[in-house]
Amino acid sequence: MSVYKRLGLAEQVSTFEALGQLGGSGNLEDDIALCQYQTIEPYFIKHLPKDEKILEAGSGRGRWVFHLKRLGYDIIGIDIAKSDIGFAKAFDPEVPISYENVLHTSFPPGSFGAVISLGVVEHFEEGPQEAFAEVMRLLKPGGVFLVTVPTQNVVRVMLFNRLKDLQLFTRRLRRQKLSFEEYRYSRRQFSSLLQQTGFEIVETAPDDFVPPKNMGLYTDSRFLHHKSRKWELNKAGKMVNSFLSMLSPNLHSCGTLWVCRKPS
Repeated sequence: MSVYKRLGLAEQVSTFEALGQLGGSGNLEDDIALCQYQTIEPYFIKHLPKDEKILEAGSGRGRWVFHLKRLGYDIIGIDIAKSDIGFAKAFDPEVPISYENVLHTSFPPGSFGAVISLGVVEHFEEGPQEAFAEVMRLLKPGGVFLVTVPTQNVVRVMLFNRLKDLQLFTRRLRRQKLSFEEYRYSRRQFSSLLQQTGFEIVETAPDDFVPPKNMGLYTDSRFLHHKSRKWELNKAGKMVNSFLSMLSPNLHSCGTLWVCRKPS
């Protein structure tokens, strides 16, 4: 049993499936347009350097690479999914996305002023430390690391994770083959992992969409989906979302963004 399981970090598949949909529609232009509705975008504008090279480690089909390049940033992407790279290249043959493993890249040390990792490191069953070490190697002193992962909250722990446990129990009874998909970390646990690697945490923020779009509740429950509008909630979902918003945005957000810095 890994240290993460001992700490009570649940193995979940729902966020992975929903985020796959986010970057996997048939229209890449629609996926790129979603970036401006994501709550983390203002933090990118605030912290990413305009005069330094930026790497997105695990860029998928490249919606953030396209979005940030259009805003004037010098960004490239890497991924191991050749189908996603091919999809991006079919959309724009000049897009700077290449085949690389985020755990062991070919770039020299100190190649980048910033590295972005969005919904990637939670999929490593042995934890994110190897990926963190590679990011630390790639960053210049004082460089910025922006990373998102799915995070636990009271609603997930008490309700949605229990429903997921029931679903997994049913699958085991049917002898269906199960495989690891991702961890959902607590914010405290993930902060500790970043600090153990040597990163200085600058600030954190919820990772979701601004209304009327929603990522967290939309990810956790298909019963709350709008019938026709993707990434929007039905009437019941909007009521739940409004109530949780009054208490804390962390109660309904899909994940958390950490803005970190490599020591100078």
